[in-house]
Amino acid sequence: MNKKTLEYFNLPNGLVVSFRSSDHKYFVNGKEVPSVSELLNRKFGSKYGSVRPEILKAASEYGIEVHRQLDEFIRKRREDPSCPIDSQFDEVKGYFLYLEPLFKINPIITEKVVALYNKNNEVVACGRFDMLCYLNGKLTLVDFKTTSSIDRQHVSGQLNLYLTAAYQSGYIDNKNIDLGVIHLVGKKVRFVPITRFADDYYLQFI
Repeated sequence: MNKKTLEYFNLPNGLVVSFRSSDHKYFVNGKEVPSVSELLNRKFGSKYGSVRPEILKAASEYGIEVHRQLDEFIRKRREDPSCPIDSQFDEVKGYFLYLEPLFKINPIITEKVVALYNKNNEVVACGRFDMLCYLNGKLTLVDFKTTSSIDRQHVSGQLNLYLTAAYQSGYIDNKNIDLGVIHLVGKKVRFVPITRFADDYYLQFI
């Protein structure tokens, strides 16, 4: 494993996770661990198996750039709330000009790597959540989606696994928080609440 290709992340609980962006792989103590997305695909199946590779690649690149700009402007506006939203994406402008003021969204942290543990305190997966914020005054774990539609089963599983992992990794001190998706498709932007499942929900994936 070429260490030069790795990014390293220090989690609040003291764990160090490394990530190889070239093939989206996570490692703990030099050992590869699956991503949260891989756990979901094992249980629910891949959502994009029938999509042509070139279409999937273009959609992925578009989504990655929207996510990158959202994170960039959230960070900038933390330092300067008057920072202009100079983006070519309707999704980014819609979030800041419509959704953020409408739902009184106050970002706390964004783009944080988390680790999911089993009952033996062994890391069984890693991932990265999009945003922890206050939304209408309630602490909320949020995922940004730029897909044309939302797969409720998949995203509910994803956010509930991220919730457990965020708690286990030390980002939050309890799991009694809200979950939701910020769905951004062109000029159509909306917030979709997601149900929080039982505390042991994650065990069916590991």
